[in-house]
Amino acid sequence: MNTVIEKANLSDANELLSLYLSVYGEDYPLDIGTKRSVMEAGLKNPDKNHWYVMRYVDTNQIVVSGIIQIEEENKIGKLSGVAVHEDFRKHGLATIFIAHAVNEVLREHKLVNSIYATARTISHSSQTMLMKNGFIPLGFFPNCRRIKTYETLALLAVFADGVLEKRKVPKVIPDSVEPFYSLVQAEVTGEQGHFETAPCLIKREHQFHDLTSKEGEFEFIFAPNFVQKRFNETFKEDHESVFYPFHEPNLLISNMEEGIEIFAAFSKKDHYCVIITANKSIITLGEKINKMLFAMKEIGIYYVETMVRSDRSEPICFLTENNFLPSAVYPAMRVEEGYAQDYILLARTMVPLDFSELSIHKSFKPYLDQYAKQWIDMHLNILRVE
Repeated sequence: MNTVIEKANLSDANELLSLYLSVYGEDYPLDIGTKRSVMEAGLKNPDKNHWYVMRYVDTNQIVVSGIIQIEEENKIGKLSGVAVHEDFRKHGLATIFIAHAVNEVLREHKLVNSIYATARTISHSSQTMLMKNGFIPLGFFPNCRRIKTYETLALLAVFADGVLEKRKVPKVIPDSVEPFYSLVQAEVTGEQGHFETAPCLIKREHQFHDLTSKEGEFEFIFAPNFVQKRFNETFKEDHESVFYPFHEPNLLISNMEEGIEIFAAFSKKDHYCVIITANKSIITLGEKINKMLFAMKEIGIYYVETMVRSDRSEPICFLTENNFLPSAVYPAMRVEEGYAQDYILLARTMVPLDFSELSIHKSFKPYLDQYAKQWIDMHLNILRVE
């Protein structure tokens, strides 16, 4: 099949909108594939949005599209929006297309240290397509996206030469995340990974709390422009705390009693919320974290995730003691002063887990098994009969 891969341009907007609509229908969750204004803004900013298309030479028709978004300051990329025209499937075009885009951004131009992608789990074809191009399975996001139902997404990443060798791996890992961390370590290095563990000393009592009481209430301010302005003012000189690639805060969660302001990215469409950072340590919340999570569910947040650097034991322990579970590890995610830091993704889902219809590559099964085991241990094995 005679095809050519090149960068998309603004004049392709109509054809691209038609392609995404034909492939994904009206359920496609990314605005860049469904909203003309967002698409055109992306096409007008080629330094941050490396938008590639594959054309069928005989007709000049776009048959494959995909984007690698770049965060230059963090040297990280995100592959998304890969769509193949239904008349041109079964030819391996997506695999060829991804190979070209990744090679150009990651290896030829050396724009980033790594590129990550999320893959749907309704079939394992998208996972396999990425793995054929060197993407490593790193975990998953349970129940994170609402399309026709709550979907689980797989996380994969590919790395530039030498980046993984710069990892600054902690010598001691909290026992609550060590099993999952070891699985990712084995996937990345090819060797069985086991770490020295330390017990989490932050222990909460499993007892009844009235989460509906007015005492210590949380306020939710959903005002993107205001929240972004306050975020910029609060963290003007702090690059460490605000590290959460490709997420911008649009929600401010405030608790006056503790003087804490939590900056989050909330997708109302997906009922998905990412806790980016806060003006104080999350540990400041103490038992109030469950009141906050209860209030979050009341306003329609059914999935909460956050990311913690792997050597930050205290917040990791605090979150896992409050029913956040490790579901992915991104190795060498942030490179600074010659060292590459790993980050642990911790997630809490507010809706019942259902993995019965997942279709996954075998590489992801250990992650799902470990997550399910920890979920059972956390929610069922604490039951006491008196």
